[in-house]
Amino acid sequence: MSLDRTTVAKRYARALFELLSEKDQLEDGYTELQQLRRVFQDNPQLGTVLSDASLQAADREKLVGQLTSQASPYIKNLIQMVYDYGRMDVMVAIIDQFQALYDEKHHTIYAHVTTAVDLSAEQKDQIATAYAQRVGAQKVILDSQVDPTILGGVIVQSAGMILDGSLKTKINKLRRQLLA
Repeated sequence: MSLDRTTVAKRYARALFELLSEKDQLEDGYTELQQLRRVFQDNPQLGTVLSDASLQAADREKLVGQLTSQASPYIKNLIQMVYDYGRMDVMVAIIDQFQALYDEKHHTIYAHVTTAVDLSAEQKDQIATAYAQRVGAQKVILDSQVDPTILGGVIVQSAGMILDGSLKTKINKLRRQLLA
C-alpha cells in the first residue's frame, strides 16, 4: 500500500524538523529549505522530471547533484533520500509541512486581510499586532487585498477563522434586525 503525498510529506518533514532541532541547526535548515523551495517553484516540472523515467538516470543524478552540491549535510541527506525513493515530486510538500512545524514552534500565523482601501505599512503592523494578541501568536504575517465592495472596515481570515469587521456586514446585520 502506498502512502498519500500528505502523509509522506509529513513524515519526512517531522523527521527532518526533529533532527535539525536536536542538532541545533533549525534556523540554518529552515533558510536552506526556503531556498530549495524557490528552486522547485521556479522550475515547476523539476520534481516530476526527477521522479519519473522520462529523463535518463545519469541526467537525473546530475540534476540531483546540482541540488546537493551546496546543501548542508542534513538537507543533502534529505534530497538524496527523497530522490532514492522516487519522491522528488513531493519535495515542495515536504518543505511546506516543515514550514508548518517551524511556524508552530515560533508561534507564527498567516492571515489574509481585506480592506476597502490600500493599507499603509503602519496600518498593517497595527492589524498584525492586534490580531496576534487576539489569537495568542508571537508573529502574524499579513497578506492583504483591496475590495471596495466591503465599504470600510477590515476582514481578517486565518486558519479557518474569519473576523468580519466590514461596514457591509454591519449594514446587512442592521438591515436584518430592522426587518425582523
